[in-house]
Amino acid sequence: MTERKMLPSHRATRSYNKLEKVYAPRRDVKQGTARNMLVSSRSSKRVVTVPEADPSAAWHTFDQRQVQLRQVRSRAQKPVKLVPRTLVQTGIRASNGRIHTPRRPLPYKSSIPRRSGRRVARRGLFWKVCGALAAIVCIVAAINFALTSDYFRLKHVEVVGTQNAALMQSIQHMGAQGQNIFLIDTDSLQKRIQTSSLVAAVEIKKQFPDQLLVTIKERQAKVLWQNAQGTFSVDQQGIVIAPVSATTDTTQLATVVDLTEQQPVLQKSAQTVPSLHPGTYLKNIDIVFASNVWQRVPKVAGIDTFKLYYDGTIYASTTGPTHGMASSSGSYIIESPNGWKAYLGNSQDTNSLDNRLKELNEIVKLARQQQMNIATIDLRYGLRPVFTLQH
Repeated sequence: MTERKMLPSHRATRSYNKLEKVYAPRRDVKQGTARNMLVSSRSSKRVVTVPEADPSAAWHTFDQRQVQLRQVRSRAQKPVKLVPRTLVQTGIRASNGRIHTPRRPLPYKSSIPRRSGRRVARRGLFWKVCGALAAIVCIVAAINFALTSDYFRLKHVEVVGTQNAALMQSIQHMGAQGQNIFLIDTDSLQKRIQTSSLVAAVEIKKQFPDQLLVTIKERQAKVLWQNAQGTFSVDQQGIVIAPVSATTDTTQLATVVDLTEQQPVLQKSAQTVPSLHPGTYLKNIDIVFASNVWQRVPKVAGIDTFKLYYDGTIYASTTGPTHGMASSSGSYIIESPNGWKAYLGNSQDTNSLDNRLKELNEIVKLARQQQMNIATIDLRYGLRPVFTLQH
């Protein structure tokens, strides 16, 4: 922007009147102009011109606008009338204001829409009911498909944890295949599998959509039990597993010969000796003790070749917890190739098995040194072993 600067010779006077300059007649204006030009010619060469347009016309237009504006402002403003909200906006009828006329039914096939919200609410309830019915239909269809479709019928029964082909085939042919995976009773099937003498524990899992996983824990044979009925493999709980012909890897198992049934009838216990078959439980027989005898005799007593017998006849115990009463278990017997027999007792004796075997070793050494023919050695009575000689 340019800035207008005052010349040094041009000075404003206080007697200057804008109105006189604006509303002076044209003749006076011309004379004043000539006078100013004369003064300016003496002081400077500045020339001031005044437009020929009459400024009174613009003034009259401005004055008229001011009058109109004052008239508008002077008018009294009318008060604003508040109207209550309608039923559609608030949900309740207004307490004052517009009078609600009773609704009249619209003519048949009228194109005038209803303005009430009741029809909208009814329409929303209708769609909610339709949605609920559709969901129920879908659920029923899904349940029907799951229970009747061949997609969820068992096609494979996988057996793991055993290499026994006969056991695997027996489990796979128990009728599980073809049943619905949702309806099959796994508890009943598990009880049926556990009735097998070869199974110690079983676990069944469903694998969707059409497979059943059966995990088997087989019974491990601890000893071979022999009596008049035959030879059977027995686990450490005393459960008869199977005949020796159906048992694998029997070379490392001890063979125990049961002499209970070979005793006279008067010497037998009151209980009847059960017949042996797979699944029979041998009560009052410590299979773990028999296995320990088989393993400890060569190491402690130094006897490599021997036979192990079991006599279930009740015998009197003088050092056991029964204090002279009859023991509830029989006795294990060692028979050497020389013909003598050593009565070891059972696991309930207070004297440990290693102590009894050490006593046996000392008696055998003494007999060899003195060239005695031992007939029997009884180690069932604590630290007082008894032995007899052959006649």
